Amino acid sequence: MRQLNEVEHLETDTLAAQFSVTTQTIRRDINQLCALGLARRHHGGISVPAALANTDYQRRLQSHSREKEAIAQAVAARIPAGVTVMLGIGTTASAIADQLLSRKDLRVVTNNLKVAHRLGANPHIDVWLAGGKLRANDQDMVGHSVIQFLSRFQPDIAIIGCAAVSEQGWACEFTPDEAAVSETILANATARWLVADRSKWQRQAPVRVTSLATFDCVFTNYTGLDDTIPRVLCQHDVPTDEA
Repeated sequence: MRQLNEVEHLETDTLAAQFSVTTQTIRRDINQLCALGLARRHHGGISVPAALANTDYQRRLQSHSREKEAIAQAVAARIPAGVTVMLGIGTTASAIADQLLSRKDLRVVTNNLKVAHRLGANPHIDVWLAGGKLRANDQDMVGHSVIQFLSRFQPDIAIIGCAAVSEQGWACEFTPDEAAVSETILANATARWLVADRSKWQRQAPVRVTSLATFDCVFTNYTGLDDTIPRVLCQHDVPTDEA
């Protein structure tokens, strides 16, 4: 359980080798964990169960940090000078901000406090921060005033993360407030990008944001997982940048 909480996904074969037992023994243990609601079974292993609330921000910041950094580097490399970028909630957006810190001639619109704080250190980047209800655990702003503020802009590039991507090809969030902000960020953009590290393809979240077909590009990394991710992407004809 400690390992599962740290990495959010474990493979049956790997666990069997680690504990020097058969895969049948591991599957029996997995069945007990799932029956208790402590884990969720999927093809080849288990992942953390679907939750009604997101995990602590600092923990999410550390989780899959190398993958998020690789995604952020790939995203930053695709952002030209002189554009307006709208960045949404989440820790991957913060990682993107880190990669943009040395850039010049950018305009960034966001409801993400971490993004605004980091990019605010660069006088060559114009930053607009939406005001609204502060979610201290998530380091962002949500609510009607945020929606109104973001709706005024027509960004060249809109970039959102998500809590999960379903096998049916939906980017999903945990709450309607989060979903509403992401929908608004995408609404008036010229280009729409999704960033989703491999853990997002192994989780569930209850609120739909939009179909993968909405996006012009999905930045992700799924090496080592089953073929579910590329199959879903192909079904929705989404260009992909695997970081």
